[in-house]
Amino acid sequence: MEKCQTCKKDESTIRYGEERFCLTCYNTLMTEELGVEATSYPKSLSIRDGLGEVHRYRLRKRLDPIGVIMEAEEQVEEGGYFFQLSGDIDCDQEKLLMKLLAKAEKGMAEAYVEEKLFEDETTYHGLRNERLAGRIEWNPAAEEIPLLVVDGKPYMWEQIGKLLMHYEGFQLKMEILDPGEEIEWNKDK
Repeated sequence: MEKCQTCKKDESTIRYGEERFCLTCYNTLMTEELGVEATSYPKSLSIRDGLGEVHRYRLRKRLDPIGVIMEAEEQVEEGGYFFQLSGDIDCDQEKLLMKLLAKAEKGMAEAYVEEKLFEDETTYHGLRNERLAGRIEWNPAAEEIPLLVVDGKPYMWEQIGKLLMHYEGFQLKMEILDPGEEIEWNKDK
């Protein structure tokens, strides 16, 4: 873990040029350079998903030459939900936070994987509503093959393949989106 080159206390999470900063020191630098200050916001909060389960999030706001970037990252050891939005540098930061929370609620409203039963009563995992959405993540066990985080849980490609085997012969449409974009479906199922 590298320390911030300015405060020398906190972990550096941002590289700007050749320097490494913690979020607080980076936002202070950007305030000086851009003339915009990061307004106060809660550092964490809890949100219920579509099944009523509570998820705890850490919130981060980063001032950047391209604008204000807000993130909500679920506080779990593996996987977890992650949502991001950005706005213009002079945007209403409170409204941006409210949009991020709405995006998180919408993103957790639909579960994509569910436990199902075969006729002989054995269980298997299958797709709910014949669709799947998630996030591509680094896989520490196999660096050249990413994990997919679906419903806040990490899945190996083999596990995703097992989910899809029930649809052998069907067509598949895959789309990659920027973390700040909304996942939208053509028609609700």
